[in-house]
Amino acid sequence: MANIVLHTGMNIRIDLNKLANDSVTATKFDVLYELDRMDAANGVPVAERGIRCAGVCMDRNVVAWMYLRKQPNGRREAVHEHREDADRHTAPMSDEHKAYQARIIRAAEEGGFHADTEVRTSTAPRKWFQTDAVVENGSGLRIGWEIQLSSADVAGPRSIRNRATKALQYGITPAWHTDRENLARRTETQWTRSDNLPAEVIRKTGVLRVVSGFRALDIWRCDYRALYPCPNGRITRCGKMHGTPKPRDIDFDGLVRKTASGDVVPVEFLDGGSIHRFWVVTADRERYYDILGGAPQIAGAEKKLKAHASSNAPTCRPQVTLVPPQRTVDWSDRRHWDAARMPCRYCGAATNLRDPQLRPSCKVCHEERQSA
Repeated sequence: MANIVLHTGMNIRIDLNKLANDSVTATKFDVLYELDRMDAANGVPVAERGIRCAGVCMDRNVVAWMYLRKQPNGRREAVHEHREDADRHTAPMSDEHKAYQARIIRAAEEGGFHADTEVRTSTAPRKWFQTDAVVENGSGLRIGWEIQLSSADVAGPRSIRNRATKALQYGITPAWHTDRENLARRTETQWTRSDNLPAEVIRKTGVLRVVSGFRALDIWRCDYRALYPCPNGRITRCGKMHGTPKPRDIDFDGLVRKTASGDVVPVEFLDGGSIHRFWVVTADRERYYDILGGAPQIAGAEKKLKAHASSNAPTCRPQVTLVPPQRTVDWSDRRHWDAARMPCRYCGAATNLRDPQLRPSCKVCHEERQSA
């Protein structure tokens, strides 16, 4: 719900706080209410009825559509179409959160990139996906920054994983940043962490250090000259190539700019029975994926990996089972069809079909890649 609404077509603004003692405001509400009920009876979507939140949402440059209702006790209310818009009123953004958004915009623009906050990406008619800040490099790469400074606001691993997966589906590379150690240790997506700092320090132009989430990958051969022990504990060397992640320093502004330029990229690192996600320079990821024989097919392998959780370095004979290419798909199976039309992950054309990992994919595009 909200306290102030605006009818964009009739330019009528109503402060619901004045309903109890202002007959003019009450009359305006009743007029809009009758129009809104008529639109509802005729099947007009909420987003096309012209009533938007003119309070917190408008202050943050977010267009949030609403509908009107009357409770049995006579109470008049304006209700947001989407829960995320209603939550914006009950969970105000902290000063630190705002400071991070402002810093992302400044760092990106100083690097020559376009950036904006509270960006909504259309996913279907009258549906969208919202990101705290998006940085674009002009060549199609979009980095979607999510600032998470409170553990209490996280609805669980599934919520984070779903948001990160949805971002990837719509062409946005997710980048989650926090000041909480427990969040930075999670592996649903690539997390980075800085120290817990007040808003005035975050806003400053000085160096803001990223203390975790960015690493260097040391690629080495398991022979007698290696500095590391064989990951599977063998006394004799296996002769294979391995990768070992090491902490590496980077400042937050540099991270914003280098992820936008593509010089720093996300990686999925296979560690025995676990998957770790962090950021590395492009050359490190290319070398690591080269020793694996290509990028690991993470989708569908998560459950298998959880059964072999380990904190050890990668073994000479990894326990990870990569998902093999599926060359035949029963496209008549309803699991491969979704009512929402989304861009094909290969050609970009709108499609209702989903591949074996439930990602949007045309039938021809998918089968051509599998047969290649």
